[in-house]
Amino acid sequence: MKQQIYLSICLLSIELLTSCGDRSDSPTVVVTPTPIESPSAIPSPIASISPTPQILPSVQPSPIPIASPVGKPISTTPPIIYPIPTPVAIRLPPAPVKTKAIQKEEPVSKLIIPTDPAQQITPVGIGMAKIGMTFKDLKQQMGEGVEFTVKTSFMDGFDAIAVTKAGTVQFYIPYPASTKFTDEDKIQHLMTDNPNYRTEQGVGPGTTIAQATSVYGSATLSLSKENESREFISFTQHPAGLAFRPKPVKNQSVAGDYPESNEEYLKTQKYNPKAAIGQITVSCDDQCGNEAAGQ
Repeated sequence: MKQQIYLSICLLSIELLTSCGDRSDSPTVVVTPTPIESPSAIPSPIASISPTPQILPSVQPSPIPIASPVGKPISTTPPIIYPIPTPVAIRLPPAPVKTKAIQKEEPVSKLIIPTDPAQQITPVGIGMAKIGMTFKDLKQQMGEGVEFTVKTSFMDGFDAIAVTKAGTVQFYIPYPASTKFTDEDKIQHLMTDNPNYRTEQGVGPGTTIAQATSVYGSATLSLSKENESREFISFTQHPAGLAFRPKPVKNQSVAGDYPESNEEYLKTQKYNPKAAIGQITVSCDDQCGNEAAGQ
């Protein structure tokens, strides 16, 4: 019985399958396999392990857009492969500085003690000329090769005799103007502006006032408006018998810095530091001259 039922089911299934195939046939696709060319030789194991290197063409990296915040342009600069070298500071030699040359004015004369008595200034004379000596005696002392020239209007109220040797005036002998100085007249005044003549401390014409203060003490300058505006220097340890007159600097009329005043006689302790002594005068009256001549 069971076998009949099973056989019936099988027959029914075959009939159904047969009827479905009759209604619509499913499309058939024919696939033709591509023939594969077999290698002529089987690669060796060595070749598979160490393949022949292939040279690939160089490929330039294409710019890679870099993401940026909203609102800012996107940079297309390729990434830096090699690090940028750190700049190294190189010390350069300093540039030459152009400076204006400063000309330092040296003193006209330094403190040099005179060794030749013929060029020494003392309270009684200048060189070989002495106060109280007659003009004739001086001529004999000076010897040959010396000229004696009269200078009229040498200063206010005085003429003078210039004593010249080797073309250079050594000193002057002032005497009252409008008179004649004879061989028998005695010398009462001597004046020199020659820097070769100095006192025993080394002060002479050309020595700066500041240098002179190192041996004679502080200086006071005086100006007399009535006496041709003559300017004189006095020191706290002023040597007796000597008078000092300054030499103004360049185009200045006086060496001292005087206050504005209507007074006829002015004094000051302020002066141009470059001002020097211009003249040194040795003076003596008749009595002093007689005493000096008797020495």
